[in-house]
Amino acid sequence: MTPGLRYLSCLRLSADSDGSTSIEWQRGVIRHHVNAPQRSGILVGEAEDTDVSGSISPFKRPRLGRWLTSRADEFDVIIAAKMDRLTRRAMHFHELAQWARENGKFIICVEEGFDLSNTQGKMMAGMTAVFAEAEYDTIQARILNGVQERLENRSWLTGAPPTGYRIKAVEGGKRKVLEIDQDFHPYVEEIFSRVREGQSTHRIARDFNKRGVLTWGDHLRKLKGEETKGTQWQSTIINKFIRSSWVPGLYTYKGEAVLDNEGEPVILPEKPLATMDEWTDLVDRIKPAPKPVGAESRTGAKSLLAGIARCGHCGAPVSSLLGSGHTKKDGTKVPGHRYYRCSNKFKGGACADGLYVRADALDAHVDQAVRDSIGAWDMYERAGTGPSQARELQDTRARLENLEAKYIAGEYDGEGQEESYMRMHKSLSAKVALLAKLEAERANPTLKATGKKYGEVWEAKDQEDRREFLRAYDVKVWAWREGVILNDLGMVMDLGDIQAMAQELNLNKEEEMDRILVSQNAPSHWTNPELTASPEILEIVRKTYPDAPDGIPEFLRGFWRESK
Repeated sequence: MTPGLRYLSCLRLSADSDGSTSIEWQRGVIRHHVNAPQRSGILVGEAEDTDVSGSISPFKRPRLGRWLTSRADEFDVIIAAKMDRLTRRAMHFHELAQWARENGKFIICVEEGFDLSNTQGKMMAGMTAVFAEAEYDTIQARILNGVQERLENRSWLTGAPPTGYRIKAVEGGKRKVLEIDQDFHPYVEEIFSRVREGQSTHRIARDFNKRGVLTWGDHLRKLKGEETKGTQWQSTIINKFIRSSWVPGLYTYKGEAVLDNEGEPVILPEKPLATMDEWTDLVDRIKPAPKPVGAESRTGAKSLLAGIARCGHCGAPVSSLLGSGHTKKDGTKVPGHRYYRCSNKFKGGACADGLYVRADALDAHVDQAVRDSIGAWDMYERAGTGPSQARELQDTRARLENLEAKYIAGEYDGEGQEESYMRMHKSLSAKVALLAKLEAERANPTLKATGKKYGEVWEAKDQEDRREFLRAYDVKVWAWREGVILNDLGMVMDLGDIQAMAQELNLNKEEEMDRILVSQNAPSHWTNPELTASPEILEIVRKTYPDAPDGIPEFLRGFWRESK
């Protein structure tokens, strides 16, 4: 196959318990295949469908279906670790193969060792698909034996109802169906709404426990007149519920969706808790965000700004510390306060005036700065950023440099070896160029409106969610124990990606808000380089920064250079 093609990774899992076909295993198999020297392919995206049956048509799968119908011009090859990760139905495989031929695409299944770019691969693929379907049909026949008729009329089979539903007798009690439990449904809607707003499931669980909301198990016990166990909500309970195939009403057996006579998945409730698209969106939102390359480790989970704020004197990150408090003469225990301290000074570094301030005081300054600066702006999100190619770009550049070093060292001087070198160099160079282009495009994704103001969203968040908000938008804060003008702490805050989006959309139209930095108790020329500080201000500032002739700290000057 031609080197340097664009590959779409096709990942599927019916149940996370099967380690032999886990998403990570599939991803590793595919990356190893694509990155082989003779291919030097480029992974441009992933169609990851979890909790999705292999009996569903590829064109109807939430992720893969969107790539096939809306983004076909972005890839050349569909690659899967195994054929059953693409589909378990021969009819669906041939449908996909026909689509690939008509659209000039290739299909590769790594474990079976074939690709559809040659005749032999097409024959092997057809035979494998038939055997895979025969195996699946045997499973389906065993599953549906004795229950097919009940499934066709959406009858509930047996057992306790899944979360959010209740069992209702119909036709004079001859059969039972699932319907939404209206008593519990407000909590289901609240979970979905708060997840869409970006609230963590940890926060939702804490709030439900504080309000005394019964878990689903205790809710069922109460309906039966039994004593409740007082089971506490946990984020894992909420995550498991959201990932459940019962949210869109899919009836499954051992992780595989059961199909009706038309080949469509059986939706048992007449009205499910959410549509397939809504369910897919919710599952996406509770996935843990991948850690960016070079990101700092999280510290100080109980503080708002640990790992975000930096010492204004030396630029080192701050950590949080809970003071031990003290005991009064009358024996009364006074609890300690939480403090932010300069990690450089704490570890014995060169920062002589390291930051050491009450956490609640600096948190209050940041809270007010957010409200005053962007609170009234319309909130936007970046859409369609896709997976980062930074690591693969770095690896490919390293391979290219290694290849060039070997060539210079004379390792390709043999007969016919120079042609081999030129072929590999051309392939790797093209891959580097394409990955660099993809990363550049990823750095400037499309913006979409959320319909809310930043102030509304900020107000609704607790401390944990506010910290994640600041991290997500790459907000930076520099702080001083004492400001340079008043006897109070000082602060400068960079609005990060929020400001970048605002400038793109021209949201900050007021002249006084047309800036990148906001400050509290800091010289105005620090946040606006067009201003000139008065001699009195410069004299005060130079006592702290004697090496700064204009009175601007080096890290702020560097920031202005980067922002131009």
